[in-house]
Amino acid sequence: MAKTDAPPGGRRSPQGKVPVPYDGTIRLVGHRVREVQPGVVQVEARITCEGRTFSGAVAGPVAPPDRLSLPAIATLRALDACLQIFYVGISEPTLALDNVIEVSVGDFPVAVVMITATENSDTAPRDLVAACPLVGMSDLAIILATLEATSRIVSHWLTWGDRTSSAEEQDRP
Repeated sequence: MAKTDAPPGGRRSPQGKVPVPYDGTIRLVGHRVREVQPGVVQVEARITCEGRTFSGAVAGPVAPPDRLSLPAIATLRALDACLQIFYVGISEPTLALDNVIEVSVGDFPVAVVMITATENSDTAPRDLVAACPLVGMSDLAIILATLEATSRIVSHWLTWGDRTSSAEEQDRP
């Protein structure tokens, strides 16, 4: 069944007239990894939501263990930029990276991403976890695991917004 109404607290179009429902789609549109100086790499992740592109970037050491967290942090920054634009509510939800580890499942390396998500001060934090095989580029696997871990909660936040805010605050342009 197709959803035709705006969700409770739905956003208005840029013209401010018609409610615009969130379609529930966040997609990875690209990533870039480059060495910015010897021993330091920059990771950028780009996502798209509602026809807009959001980017997150971070620079850090090439050496583990910090190196594994860089793609996840870049992805969380892109998601944060998206939430700042589209999240409807008086509080802003947060996604915090707990850890990124590499484990072996049989003979295959796998990236496991662990994130804590909190919508507002009245809600309990949620632990989010996802894994992706490390085949070829580990940066892409970590970005995909980060998006997999966060996709449900971020889609929920963007669809329903902060239920504690009033109708007038949620009807902002």
